[in-house]
Amino acid sequence: KGLNNMKVTLDQKAILTLKDILKDKDPENTKVRIYFSGIGWGGPSFGLALDEQKSDDKTYTVEGINFVMSEYDYNQYGDMTINDTGFGFRVAPENSGDGDSCGGGCSGCGH
Repeated sequence: KGLNNMKVTLDQKAILTLKDILKDKDPENTKVRIYFSGIGWGGPSFGLALDEQKSDDKTYTVEGINFVMSEYDYNQYGDMTINDTGFGFRVAPENSGDGDSCGGGCSGCGH
């Protein structure tokens, strides 16, 4: 695995919304940080913030939008998916999908 092998998947609406947010910012120094914000009822919860890149960040660029995520968070949760729900962004690990993996709160795993 290389150092910067993070991947971020966005829907088209999220791309347009983020481009609009970033249009007045300096693209060299303004990154969109994906950060772990706690455990919610549906599992891990993540947020987005404008930030600068740190030395241990993973990076990924989509259509000129530069994402950063701490290596620690990335190693815990992996690639991320961002959707614009119309009421804000839904940021979730790509592998938290539709029942194809059993998280910590799953009672029907048949151990």
